[in-house]
Amino acid sequence: MRRRRRPELFAPDRGLQARMLLAAVGTPALVVGCVAAIVVLAPLKILIGVGLAAVVGVGGAIREHWDPASPLDVTAAQEPELHAIVDRLCVLADLPKPEIVVEPEEQPNSWLVTRWRGRARLHVTRGLLDLLTPSELEAVIAHELAHLANRDAAVMTAVGGPGAALLGGGRRLMGGGWLLMFGGFVAMGIGWLSRFGTQALSRHRELAADAGSAALTGRPAALATALRRISGELRMVPEEDLRVAAYRDVFHLLPVGESGTHPPLAKRIERLERLEQRMQAARLPAA
Repeated sequence: MRRRRRPELFAPDRGLQARMLLAAVGTPALVVGCVAAIVVLAPLKILIGVGLAAVVGVGGAIREHWDPASPLDVTAAQEPELHAIVDRLCVLADLPKPEIVVEPEEQPNSWLVTRWRGRARLHVTRGLLDLLTPSELEAVIAHELAHLANRDAAVMTAVGGPGAALLGGGRRLMGGGWLLMFGGFVAMGIGWLSRFGTQALSRHRELAADAGSAALTGRPAALATALRRISGELRMVPEEDLRVAAYRDVFHLLPVGESGTHPPLAKRIERLERLEQRMQAARLPAA
């Protein structure tokens, strides 16, 4: 019998919901406002430069996300415990099961990739599987599935995509003539403004995914312990390896480089510990 989920545990608190809404609405509105101001006030040459930056940025994003050589999925026979955890959580969350890839990397981490076509793909590293206990691994996977349930990848693309395209395209135009460089500089300025809002939204959605993990597993303390353990291991990973990993995707369980996309670890653990206390209190029999 499927366990009945409690909506109040899945939904972020009202304060977090308000901050998420503000970042989700305010970030694209800021980009649209800046572009509108350029259309109205800037000379035609600058407008053309910004337009070229947008086109170049969109093309670059498509190339970066195009992945004709997909990694090999691991089967249930190869990783029975991992598949069993994902199967159980997907039933509880009423989600389609993602493809599962085990990366041969020693640094412990996990992330979820939502493809433009086809199912989502859950990536976990060998270092993560070797490091965590079964309950901690379940909590980490539940965090990633919460991202899937909340459609975080689609939301972040819709909110941050235009600004990211301007930022990336502007950088590519900086090696051109003065007109392209000035247009690229303006585009980069808009992109940086958008990036601040996108990073704020990402931090809020990480907290929401933590709450989703707690709701799915009923063990917020397991995710808190996993975060502490993974953070300690990541401190020993060479910076070069972390920079390579950081390029791949925003929604790592923990940031693998200098990034503003995740809330402070102490804040995440504090929230999880409060959730644990609430759940423990709810389980106590009435006097």
